[in-house]
Amino acid sequence: MNTPSDLTIADYLDIARRRKWLILGAIVGCLAASAALYEVLPKTYRSTTTILLEGQKIPENYVKTGVEGKVDSRLYAVQQIVMSRTLLAKIGEQFGLITPQMSILERESVVQRMRERTQVTKLRLGHLKGQDTTEGFTLSFDYTDPVIAMKVTEALAAQFIEQDLKLKEQVLEGASEFLDQELKLAEAKLEEQEQAISAFRAKYMGELPQQMEANLRTLDRLQTEVIAARDNVQAAKNKIEVLDQRIKEATAAAAQGVTQAASSTPGQPSHGGDPLLVRLAELERNLTTLSTEYHDNYPDVILLRKEIDAVKAQLALKYGVAKEEVQQGSPKLIDPIVLDLMRQRDEAVKELEARQDRLRRLLEQVKDYEGRVERTPMREQELSILVRDYDNMQKNYQALLDKRLNARLAENLEKRQKGEQFRVLDPANLPLAPESPKKYMILLGGLVVGCGLGGGTAFILELLRPAFRRVEQVEGALGIPILAGIPSFKTLVGTGVKALGEPPLSGGEVKRSRLLGYLKGRRDDGKVGPQAGADLILPTISWNVVAKWWPDSMIAEQYRVAATRLALMSREEEHPVALVTSSILGEGKSTTTVNLGYTFAQALDKRTLIIDCDFKRPSVSRYLGKPFAPGLSDYWSGNCAIASCIHQIEGVPLWVLPAGTESHRVFELSKIRDLERLLNELKPQFDQIFLDTPPVFPLADLHFLSRLADVLVFVIMAGKTGRDVVEKALKALRPQNKVGLILAGVESTSMPYYHYYHHEGERALPRYAARK
Repeated sequence: MNTPSDLTIADYLDIARRRKWLILGAIVGCLAASAALYEVLPKTYRSTTTILLEGQKIPENYVKTGVEGKVDSRLYAVQQIVMSRTLLAKIGEQFGLITPQMSILERESVVQRMRERTQVTKLRLGHLKGQDTTEGFTLSFDYTDPVIAMKVTEALAAQFIEQDLKLKEQVLEGASEFLDQELKLAEAKLEEQEQAISAFRAKYMGELPQQMEANLRTLDRLQTEVIAARDNVQAAKNKIEVLDQRIKEATAAAAQGVTQAASSTPGQPSHGGDPLLVRLAELERNLTTLSTEYHDNYPDVILLRKEIDAVKAQLALKYGVAKEEVQQGSPKLIDPIVLDLMRQRDEAVKELEARQDRLRRLLEQVKDYEGRVERTPMREQELSILVRDYDNMQKNYQALLDKRLNARLAENLEKRQKGEQFRVLDPANLPLAPESPKKYMILLGGLVVGCGLGGGTAFILELLRPAFRRVEQVEGALGIPILAGIPSFKTLVGTGVKALGEPPLSGGEVKRSRLLGYLKGRRDDGKVGPQAGADLILPTISWNVVAKWWPDSMIAEQYRVAATRLALMSREEEHPVALVTSSILGEGKSTTTVNLGYTFAQALDKRTLIIDCDFKRPSVSRYLGKPFAPGLSDYWSGNCAIASCIHQIEGVPLWVLPAGTESHRVFELSKIRDLERLLNELKPQFDQIFLDTPPVFPLADLHFLSRLADVLVFVIMAGKTGRDVVEKALKALRPQNKVGLILAGVESTSMPYYHYYHHEGERALPRYAARK
C-alpha cells in the first residue's frame, strides 16, 4: 500500500488531475455552504472611540507628577476596575442589556459577554519620541444593535476616564499618608540616634578623637612627674637606710650600758644607761639572792617584789608600754635617743609610702592615658559609624520632607485636573456596516475546507486503492525483475522528436492533431484504453507502434531496453516464446507486444512472429496495419493453411498471425494442444515468438496458455492498476517459467533525467544485440 512518503509532488498533482471533479465539487459545495452560513449568522456592529493620554498642563520643572510608572500598568489597573462585575452590571442595566426579570445566572452571563465584546487596543506612539510607550488606546464594543453599541462605548470611555482620575487620587492620597508615617518614624529614629551619640560621648569621655591631643600632652606631663616621684622614693629609701644605721648604733650602745650596770657591784655607779633600769636590775639580783635563802612569804622578799613592781610601773609609764612588757633586755625599753631615731625612721617610712603611693597613682594615670590613646582610633571608628548613620537618617528625613511636599503638590494638581490624564479624541461612532461575521473570512474558510475535504478525499481514495507509479516501487513490492519502465505517450507531445516514414497524412498538423486525439483518449469500437492505442489515421496504420514512428523517442528507447533484457533473459532457449499479458483490460499489453516485436525485428534483427491469442479483443493486426483474417481461428477451422494466415510487415523481419475471422474466435481449452503443436511447428522458422494473450482477470484462458511460453512478460499500467490486483493476478498465474515486468504509462517525472536524442539527419537506430 502506498504511504505518503512514497509519493512525490508530481504524484500529488497527478492525483489532483485525476480527481479534479471530486475536488471541484467539494470546493463548490463548501463555498455554497459558507455563503448560506453568512446569511444565517446574526450580524454584530462595533463602535469605537479613541482616548489619548494628555500631558501635564504645568511644566514638570515646577511640579512633578505624583503618578510614576508606565502607562501600560495604569491602563491595566483601570481596565480591571471598569471590567468589574459591578460597573458592567450598572452599564448593562442603564442601557437595557440587563433587566430586573433576569436571574443571577443570566445576569452573570450578560456581564461575561460584555467583557468578551469589549476590546482595548493600545496606541504605540512613543517611538516618535524615541521610546516605545503607550500614548493612548482605542475602546470598542460590539452588539447586535448599533445604537446600543455606541452608547455602551461612550459609557465605558467615561468610566475609563473617571476611574483613572480616582485611581490617581487614591495613589497620591495613599502616598501622602505613607510619607507622613515614614516621616514620623524617621524623626523618632533621628532623635534616638542623637541620644545614642550623646550617650556614647558621655560614656567614652577622654577617649574621643577630639581629645587625642590633650591626652598626649597630659601623658607627657605624667611621665615627667613619674621620673620625679621615682627620685623622691629613692631619696626616702636612702634616708631610711641612714636612720636604720643610726638606730642600730644607738641600740648597741644602750645595750652595752645595761650590761655594765647589771654586772657592777651594789653601790657602784654605772657609766651609762637608764637609772631606773639599773635600779630594776639591782632589785632583781637582790630578789634572786633572797629567793635562794628564803621562801616567797618572807617579808623582805615581799617588800623587794613590791619595789620591783613600782620600778616597772615607772618604766612602763616612761616608755609607754604595758607593765608586763617591762623586763630586763626588752627591746621596747629603748633609749630616748634611739626612740627619737626610730620616730624619725617611722616618719621616713610614712613619707616613703606616701611617695610610693604617689608614684603608683602616677603610673596608673600614665597607664590610663596610654589606654585612652590606644582606644581612641576604635572610638573614632565607632563614633564615625554613629555619625554616619545620623547623617543618613538626617538626609532621609530631609528627603521625606521634600517628597511629602511634592506629594501634596501633586495631589492638589490632580484634584484641580491639571495633571496627566486621559481625554476622548474621537467620540464613539455609530457603526453602519456589521463587524462580524466577516464575509470574506467565511468564504475563505469555505474554500480552505473545500480544498482540504476534496483533496483529502481524493488522497484517501488513492490510498485505499494504491497503484504502482515508479519502477523502484514495482521491484521493491513484487521482487520480480523489471524489464523497463515505458513512459506515457503524452511525452511525445512537445519533445521535438519527429516521426519517421511517410504515413498517408496531409501535413504535420494533421499528425499532431490525431496524436493529441489519441492522448485525450478518443476511442472507437476496437480500442481498449489510452495505452492500448487505436487506428487514428487509417484502418491500416496505427501510431501505437512508437518503435517504428518515433525511434528516437524515450518510449522507443525504453522498448529497446526491454527487448534487450528480454533477449538476455531467454538466451538459453533456441527459439524462445514470450507470453505478454496484464492483470486487467486496458493496461497496454497489445501495444507492448507490437513494440517489442518490432524492436526485436528491427533493432535486434531477429525473425519475429507475433501471434494474437486475444480472441475476444484482438488488436495486434490492426496496430500493425494488417487485416484480421485470415488468421489463427481460420487455420483451426480448416479454411486456410497456416502460411496464408501469417502476414509479413514491410521493411522488417516481422510477421503477425491475426486472431482470424470473428465468427471463428472461440478459444476452447482443447485448442491448447493445437496451439502447442503449432508453436512447435513454427519455432524453427522464427528466432522469437510473442503471444498476445488475454488479461488474467476476468478470463481463465491465461492459466493454460502460460505453460506454452518460456518467458512471461507482465504489463502493469502505472497509476491505474491496483497493487492488490497485480499481486492477485501473479498469484493466480503461479508462473513456472521466467517472469519479467514492464511498467507502462510512467510519468516523465518518474523517469531518469535523460533522453536519447539524435541529430536531425540521423535515422539509424543503435543495435543492442549482434546479428545472428
